[in-house]
Amino acid sequence: MTRTTPPRPLSVAPEPTVVSGAYLPTPCVVHPEQVREYQYSGLLPTGLGARITAWKNKAGTGLSYQYDLSLAPGWKVGGFANWSLTDPHPMDCVECGTAMTLLFTADSSEWHGTGGSWRPAEEPLGVSSGPTDVSIGRGYALYVFRCPESYEHPPATAMQ
Repeated sequence: MTRTTPPRPLSVAPEPTVVSGAYLPTPCVVHPEQVREYQYSGLLPTGLGARITAWKNKAGTGLSYQYDLSLAPGWKVGGFANWSLTDPHPMDCVECGTAMTLLFTADSSEWHGTGGSWRPAEEPLGVSSGPTDVSIGRGYALYVFRCPESYEHPPATAMQ
């Protein structure tokens, strides 16, 4: 397995040749936090998925594995993609065929609806769940994948 060193960051970010203000995020403050995510339910081993369903039905908490416990919404580095709009799609490198890993997610909102389990406790009720004012498609998320074998291999994207 050959791994390459990532390129050095640019000292100044390049300006796009054409840009529309509708595609630029609203400046906001970032409060990064580390959370543990778990794979999309459709990609779990059959036995584990059945056990989670049985627990959910027995516990009666009203929590959803998919939306409350496993996949954090919002802008993030790493983690797992939510394949809830389509069946999971293999993201393999076009150069070497290796399964790619999620590098970055740009999401239309930081949490779902009026709250849910991912809404930060510090956020007052009624505050917007989309502080960047970026909308991906019709309220989706954009996933950027990278090849773990080489930084020189092209990234891949998916929108869900």
